[in-house]
Amino acid sequence: MASRSLKLLFPALLLHASRVSGRTANTSIVSIPYQYTYLLPDGFANNVNESFVNGTSTSNSSVNSLLKSAATAPFISYDDSFLDILGSSPQPRLIQQRDTLFAYEAGVWVPERNEVWFSTAIEQSMNIPGHINVFNLNTSAVYPLNGTSQPIYNPNGAYYFEGKVYFATYPGNSTYPGPGNYRGGVISVDARTLEVETVVNSYFGLPFNSIDDTVWVTRGNDRYMFFSDLYYDSFEFTKVPIPSMPNQVWRWDPQQEVLLPVINRNEASPNGVRVSPDMRTLYVTDNTGTFEQSYPFDAALGPAATNWLGPYIYKYDLDEEMMPVNRRVFGLVREGIADGLHVDDDGNVWTGESEGVVVRNPKGKVIGVFNAAYFQGSRAKQTGVPIANFALAGDTLVIGGVSALWTVKLGKTVVRAGSSIVN
Repeated sequence: MASRSLKLLFPALLLHASRVSGRTANTSIVSIPYQYTYLLPDGFANNVNESFVNGTSTSNSSVNSLLKSAATAPFISYDDSFLDILGSSPQPRLIQQRDTLFAYEAGVWVPERNEVWFSTAIEQSMNIPGHINVFNLNTSAVYPLNGTSQPIYNPNGAYYFEGKVYFATYPGNSTYPGPGNYRGGVISVDARTLEVETVVNSYFGLPFNSIDDTVWVTRGNDRYMFFSDLYYDSFEFTKVPIPSMPNQVWRWDPQQEVLLPVINRNEASPNGVRVSPDMRTLYVTDNTGTFEQSYPFDAALGPAATNWLGPYIYKYDLDEEMMPVNRRVFGLVREGIADGLHVDDDGNVWTGESEGVVVRNPKGKVIGVFNAAYFQGSRAKQTGVPIANFALAGDTLVIGGVSALWTVKLGKTVVRAGSSIVN
């Protein structure tokens, strides 16, 4: 009975795929029936180190042909709601491609300047000091952010909030150029004046490890800043300080001047942090699937990690005291980890993964992918550095392809300039 059901199912799904593709009238969009993500012909094979469309083969030639057609396509759709985001004719546009890893982290839309600010890859910091680049959406010019009131060392993830951009910065040491006594932290950059201020840089004299990302959350008139701190610095490079504190998510309460860890290392090895449009849900991505491999006594890991953590996207409720509670899994990453994390005005969650920019609806369903095989820069492919981040700028997606910078004009505005979660 099961075998007969499969024989009936797959031709029907292929017909559905054909109809969806016809609806888009755009050969750059490959539509794959969502059922293929959980039901394939018996005897399928997979490669956990490749994307779904590249690493999956079946006994059905039609299914294989469809997956192959998606392997290098810019847009892979699994749901009609993704087609609504793309519009009838999304146009990828290559802004720049370089031999350096110049378009890596942050990905912050600064609406009053109509610019996207992003940071360079720390993997090249021994040769090229980390810095912030600017992409002007009006002119398409790309240039370093100059004119700040003081130098900015080792910038990584960032968030826009009430006229300022908040950057996570790594400590200075023998790996990263800059003053050896710079301890890292979270800094703010005023979008109009470029005045730089340090927000937090320590906990009772202990420096943070490698602050990766930050987000601001509001509740009434109160403001709270959450940020992730992890061991990336000490795992990625040698000759760096031994970590002083565990991997964890912190919360800064400027009203009461209280800084506390609110998600501990037993729950996640955190990377990206973002909030839902209603300010009631906090999303956190987990790096464990990658960093566990850094231990020499551990076997290489795929999504089936050897401990209780893994390459997950978690969601938490924010309770009345603005504390994250009720952790549950929102998504499992197919390849690599989820790094860059953004939320749009409809509550869709966008993540930078090895497969590309992956979009999930508020229920956690993957609705589409901006394919890394198309958008990742050639130099990044050679060095094995995956897409880490991007920006949602009104009706434009700006993709940091690590060694390439792309834009995609979307079919709708995904984040308004006046949104509470411009990010």
